[in-house]
Amino acid sequence: MRSNVPLNVSKVVVKSLESAGIDHVFLVPGKLIYPLLNAIDNSPLVRGIVGAHETGSAFMADGYARASRKFGVCAGISGPGTMNFVPGMAAAHADRIPMLYIAGGISSRSEGKGAFQDATSGGIFESGVVKSLVTDIVELKNKENIQAEMRRATDGLNWMRRAQSFISIPVDVQKQDVLPGQDTARQPYAHGEFNACEVPANRAALDVLCDQYLLQPKKVAFLIGSRGNDAETAKVLLEVAEKFHIPVATTLSGKGAFPEEHALALGVYGFSSHSRAARVINSDELDALVVFGCDLNQRDSMNWSGKLTGGKELLIFDDSFDSPAMGHIARQQIFSGIGASFRLLARKGTEDYPGFPGTLQRRKAWVAEVNRTPLYDPQFEQLAVRVSGDDGAALYPGDVVKRLCSVLPKDSNVVVDSGAHRIFMAHYWLSSGIGNYFSSSSLAPMGWAIAAGIGVKLAAPERPCVVVTGDGCMMMHGMEIQTAARYRVKVIYVVLNNAAHGAIHIDAISSGSISEQFTQLPRHSWSAFASSIGVAARAVEQIDELDDVLNEACRYDGPFLIEVMTGVFPAPNRYYAEAETCP
Repeated sequence: MRSNVPLNVSKVVVKSLESAGIDHVFLVPGKLIYPLLNAIDNSPLVRGIVGAHETGSAFMADGYARASRKFGVCAGISGPGTMNFVPGMAAAHADRIPMLYIAGGISSRSEGKGAFQDATSGGIFESGVVKSLVTDIVELKNKENIQAEMRRATDGLNWMRRAQSFISIPVDVQKQDVLPGQDTARQPYAHGEFNACEVPANRAALDVLCDQYLLQPKKVAFLIGSRGNDAETAKVLLEVAEKFHIPVATTLSGKGAFPEEHALALGVYGFSSHSRAARVINSDELDALVVFGCDLNQRDSMNWSGKLTGGKELLIFDDSFDSPAMGHIARQQIFSGIGASFRLLARKGTEDYPGFPGTLQRRKAWVAEVNRTPLYDPQFEQLAVRVSGDDGAALYPGDVVKRLCSVLPKDSNVVVDSGAHRIFMAHYWLSSGIGNYFSSSSLAPMGWAIAAGIGVKLAAPERPCVVVTGDGCMMMHGMEIQTAARYRVKVIYVVLNNAAHGAIHIDAISSGSISEQFTQLPRHSWSAFASSIGVAARAVEQIDELDDVLNEACRYDGPFLIEVMTGVFPAPNRYYAEAETCP
């Protein structure tokens, strides 16, 4: 039904977000977006979340997109606001997260005249700065084009296309009314349409996969990447793995797609690799490795190791519209929707294959033999290697992560930052396999998780949410815990404080590759910092204290920070490091 009530451009933008099911916009306020802020404030469906910094807002929107499977939205002023979005733009672009960035520009009458914060081509030309980080750029200069331009900006913002868009709207245009009769009632999308966007399965290729591999007495393993890592896909992946009795490994970006305590779990392959995954995939005992939704980049492929492809068939299924850089792999990928592929495989009948029961028995015997190899790297389970600089009594991060895993609810959304703790988490946290492990994988900016966890929790308020980060990350974006406090967002922050940039500090003290002065950090009290800005906090120095503090945090109605005093230890990333040194 056409409305006769006039809307201004800002209200049309917000109604477009409402129609897409977006309920949170992450922003930093400024004069150039006053009309947009008023439209958000008057929306019955969209809530504005004010971050401490535009980069944090972009990270929050990124986390929101990952957990909601919609797209993330952040807003700020043109010029300095957009420039502060850039780190978030880069992280989302690298991981192919659908995002919309909205910037409010100076009045269109002031462009090119030396106006304060002019970000147009007459000023700093911000569109030129961000053009390599987004799929579409819209510079709205004419209110008559608002509907068409919003459609252009949002058409690719789904989990099939995985696009990013930047739209700049001068502040005077934001205020202009869109007259009745300009189709203001028509919106780009109906509710739920984003989740309906999916690449179909390649039935012919999947039939061949079944006929030649899955139904035959062959040793086959799956490797799951980021595009197979969501709750719905994880559910049907488990069904397929159990049906054909196929062991499953994930990459770091795919961690969360399969339960790692399952008998068919190989764990993580590549960066932070588990022993079982490295043993099976790097060996020539496999007849075929079937890869789903994975870039096979440096971290996914164990530093481009030739062992990934040696002595086995490599079958790559992917639904990315942008071909990954896989020049090191002499195989062509098969274009097929990942979720749709697993649903088709789950429906595949086996009754016409009389030899299939025998195939299952042989495969089960092989998997039982594989499971004699532990997930954890045995080298790092030996107490003798746990030497922590001058402080041998400091907590080992692996023990801390194991305790977190045993105490926190299994359905917790886990958001992990970048640093040495990222390796310990990937190695020691055993995922429950419901698409609930989040990390910025390709670019991996430090401090991302501190803000992204807020977006994850707001997108999935029914689930507990824990952010695992480090003291170096806190120094970059730790202020965003104040945003969690301001809005009473119930996130548990676990800060592993080792007073160092841990991963490179190990290099400094073990090989002398750089001076320790570049890797040491002051031993700040992050629990005191958190308390000073309204976040409940506790410090933990003994492993046995952690259970009670975690339980207290779970009961607390709001954000809670747990500072754990850890030492600097070699990270359990041996297989990846060894592959890096191979010729």
